[in-house]
Amino acid sequence: MSNFHDDMKVIGEELKEQRDVLALKVHLATADVKDEWEEMEKKWENFEARSEQIKEELDDAADEVKEDLKELGSDLKDGYKRIRQLLT
Repeated sequence: MSNFHDDMKVIGEELKEQRDVLALKVHLATADVKDEWEEMEKKWENFEARSEQIKEELDDAADEVKEDLKELGSDLKDGYKRIRQLLT
């Protein structure tokens, strides 16, 4: 799961860097460019919100999977112990 988080962090940082550079240039740009910038800003806000939501959902899902695997591992351990006892 950390690979996804790392990938998303890198993508977000790269996009933020590009955004910051362009923000300065757009400040000095024409109306057409400013309209395009406004549209991209909406998409940026959507990206930020969705990526945060997805990270939270993945963290929750990962926690559930970890707990399920721990329970399954415990069940297996107990079952193997019972079998060993039956064999001795």
